[in-house]
Amino acid sequence: METGCFLYRSTARLGSDRDLRAILAEARDRNTRLDLTGYLHCEDGSFYQWLEGPPEPLAEVATMIERDRRHQDMRYLLRGTQAVRQFKDWRMGFGVSDPGTLFEWIAERGISRLDEARLARSILGFLLSEPVRGRAEIS
Repeated sequence: METGCFLYRSTARLGSDRDLRAILAEARDRNTRLDLTGYLHCEDGSFYQWLEGPPEPLAEVATMIERDRRHQDMRYLLRGTQAVRQFKDWRMGFGVSDPGTLFEWIAERGISRLDEARLARSILGFLLSEPVRGRAEIS
């Protein structure tokens, strides 16, 4: 069965850590119900999220995120399908990095921000890296 996936970037509009905890709790519950997996990364006031799963629920959640007031200027960096899940054991992994960490990591690999396909794959590589620098869990 084909697995849908997308990666987006948005500006985080959070009033407090409580807002972030709410996003994570909602995402983890929803992803369990809809058989979705993924990873949410916060850095420099932005969200970077990879989400994957069955195409119909995935599209439904994409629409929910697009309408969510806690996200602004949402932009898809990658949308498509894949043969296997990247985060098969993560209903919603979560990480926070020091400012600039993600783009320092990308620059170290010589990837231009203008090459959107390579940039998106590089961000995915960052999210998959073990350990993601500054990875944190918010309960």
